[in-house]
Amino acid sequence: MNSTKKTKEELTQELLLKVLKYDPLSGTLIWISNLHSKRVVPNSRAGYLRKSGYRGISLFGKTYAEHHLIWVIHYGVWPSGHIDHINQVRDDNRIVNLRDVTKADNAKNRSRNPNSKLGEHGIWFNQRTFKYVAEITFNGKKVYQKSFDDIDEAIKERKEKAIELGFHENHGSQSK
Repeated sequence: MNSTKKTKEELTQELLLKVLKYDPLSGTLIWISNLHSKRVVPNSRAGYLRKSGYRGISLFGKTYAEHHLIWVIHYGVWPSGHIDHINQVRDDNRIVNLRDVTKADNAKNRSRNPNSKLGEHGIWFNQRTFKYVAEITFNGKKVYQKSFDDIDEAIKERKEKAIELGFHENHGSQSK
């Protein structure tokens, strides 16, 4: 094996297993060989934590998302869509926490915006009507919007409607 650059298509399960070992219980990748790079220390954790919260791994001249490499190692194929971290923890790469979904389904498991004034996903206060507004947007379109006098009622109704519309039960929860 040489250190030349490889395309994504050339990174097969067989090749990845020659340089990386996956621990499905911890969700980590360990270098088992430095054949592709002399800077790699065998038996050390592969990759690094990105600012985004996801882990990245430089391999054969290109950087990959760790969860994508884990998918290939575990299933033998590249994901067909987006890899969703079910519990919304971006560096929790245990295979039981990963699922291959469409972009739309991945958006249905989005965590709450940490800058939310009310601390709730999809709830805002309308100062003109003095009511709490619960809304759900999907694929750029509002699919639900209703006003409430009570914030708790708005939260409850929005959560029920989100589940009814097929959103993941974690959607809108606080990112961990």
